[in-house]
Amino acid sequence: MIDRRIRYRLVRTSRLTTAISLSALVLSTAGCQSTQRRAREESLERWNQVRAQVQVKLASDQLSSGQVESAAGALTKAARLDPENPKLRMLQARVCLARGDDYGAQRLLEYSGGQGSRDGEDEYLLGVIRQQRLHWDDAYNHFVRAANTEPHEITYLVAVVENMLQLGEAREALSLMRSHENEFGWTPAYQAAIAECQEQLGDWRAAAAAWEKISDAEVDDSVCERLAIAFCRGERWPEAIPLLRGLLEGQAPESAPHLRMLLAKCLLETGQLIPAQDQLSGVLREQPENTPALRLLARVFAEQGHYARAGLTAERVLRLAPTDLQVAELVAALAWRTGDESRALELARQIVRAEPNRQNPIAEYILTQTRAGRDEAPD
Repeated sequence: MIDRRIRYRLVRTSRLTTAISLSALVLSTAGCQSTQRRAREESLERWNQVRAQVQVKLASDQLSSGQVESAAGALTKAARLDPENPKLRMLQARVCLARGDDYGAQRLLEYSGGQGSRDGEDEYLLGVIRQQRLHWDDAYNHFVRAANTEPHEITYLVAVVENMLQLGEAREALSLMRSHENEFGWTPAYQAAIAECQEQLGDWRAAAAAWEKISDAEVDDSVCERLAIAFCRGERWPEAIPLLRGLLEGQAPESAPHLRMLLAKCLLETGQLIPAQDQLSGVLREQPENTPALRLLARVFAEQGHYARAGLTAERVLRLAPTDLQVAELVAALAWRTGDESRALELARQIVRAEPNRQNPIAEYILTQTRAGRDEAPD
């Protein structure tokens, strides 16, 4: 009897132990599967973040090269893979700006700011949006915040200065740039900002000196053009000529009319009259009513001693721009030079009536020299 009871207990204990072991095995297996699932999910999340980073980098490069729609596609993929990527909204805002959707860009950037403090790029882009709407004071505040957030990024400092120039604060802008010379003076962006400040202040020699520092560092057509303009405005005609010829090399005679007129002006001022005439002829073939080009051509003819031809050209300009007093002066002078006193007197009277409080040497000379005009001559 005792043996049977002991045997029963042993069997029961064995079954209980087996059940406990099976339960532990089931729990252990479930826990292992849960851990493996979490590991797989975390691994997939990390992989998606890596893939999203690749798409974000691709979108950034595509935006820099002007491939806006390709960038938009890459950002859509990145958003599916990792919607919390910190660069995502900023790049999406840049796509909106490139598409002309500044309101969409603003919503993205302001949402980003609502999730935490904005970085320099966010503030800069908000400044660009305000600038496009001509809200210069608001734009200035955003650019200043961008520059303060990332003081080692010259792009944001230059944005502040450009905005100040729009507000007519060239002297203050120049002072601000000068205060950062030790940090950024070696960069082309710094010298370009200095040049633009000097241009607004009318110091064309200083502007040319700044543009020259950039042109020495890199060959860029836009820099060469700005340097050529600064040379012209500073009346450094011979130095501007090779720059302009380099910019026009290989182009059709009627192309780039603004550069051809600038070159013609330089050639005229240095006595190279036939080459100046050739440049203007190329412009006028394409734009026969270009009044600045016609005015320059009249001067070229006059310098060549072809006064009648110069007078006809100047009269043509006056018909196109009847209120242009500088052209009226030129026509009056040429009429006087060719012996057409009545036309010269008519224009001299017109000039004096238009500007009674300003001395005009050409009009006054004609009025005092002609018998009909002596009584009208100013004291």
